[in-house]
Amino acid sequence: MHPWISFGYRFQIHNKMKPCRVAPVALAAPALFALLLAFAPACEGTGKGTVQIFVVPEDTITQGLDPGTDMESVQDGWTIRYSRFLVAIGNFRATRTDTQATIGDSTVFILDLRNAPTSGYVTNTFTNVDAVRWDKFGFDMPNAKPSNQGLAPTRQEDVDFMIQNGFSVYFEGSGQKDDTTITFKWGFAAGTSFSDCASPDGLAGFAVPASGTIQIKPTIHGDHEFFDNVTQGVEITTRLAQWLEICDADQNGDLTIAELKACDVTVALPESPYDLTSVRDEDGDGLITVFDYVVSEMRSIGHYQGDGDCPTRLPLP
Repeated sequence: MHPWISFGYRFQIHNKMKPCRVAPVALAAPALFALLLAFAPACEGTGKGTVQIFVVPEDTITQGLDPGTDMESVQDGWTIRYSRFLVAIGNFRATRTDTQATIGDSTVFILDLRNAPTSGYVTNTFTNVDAVRWDKFGFDMPNAKPSNQGLAPTRQEDVDFMIQNGFSVYFEGSGQKDDTTITFKWGFAAGTSFSDCASPDGLAGFAVPASGTIQIKPTIHGDHEFFDNVTQGVEITTRLAQWLEICDADQNGDLTIAELKACDVTVALPESPYDLTSVRDEDGDGLITVFDYVVSEMRSIGHYQGDGDCPTRLPLP
């Protein structure tokens, strides 16, 4: 029959789960091969693959932020560096909406992102996974609990510290501008779930390659508390840090949580350039302060495959 082949091919479209047929046609062998390749990813039963979960820090955590005029820099002259950055993260999960099949692991880890391995933390490996698109992916950054566990090189004392305080995120660092240095040591119980994650190019979830491995990378950002708004989707924002000095009420060079709670947003974060419409009263005191601004930003630091977004965010205990 070569070089022309007459065939009829029966397959299932994975998002319909109904048998489909291609009417018998005559095709050159190369065209037949191309057609089969085009349909293969969409067909049920095309193979199995592996999914690996890597938790990675954005380089703003490991390298800090520098002053400058480009979009990724702090535009009011501050240099930001972290010396410690701990998070609780886990409950990685994925779903196929066509079949409602799921994969996942509810384990939550305490991780030291400032000293993360070069390739990140491998938290999970799922094998024998259907080689199709899993269009729903999510994860949690909950408030730490006794059942949580660490992964090396995270120190056990850091795990215990997060659990004892019930933090979802804790970091230490400093901001420096000219002759002024402001240090900070802040922990927040800002537990949040992140769902409907999509890659930076907008593709929902991930596709598992047959007989191959897909690497999924929940990515934690370290610059959101310096945004001039709470972003949703593409990070269209300006990074500013002058509020560090403004909120240091006793001018001792160390900015505390108590000072954040007492810091007036109308003074430290004035409208234009700041847009605080998405900031919530996080501590329930009936006021919106810089503390509420920072906690609201902590609820947006979970990303996907670098700068991809997880737009469905819900508070967690």
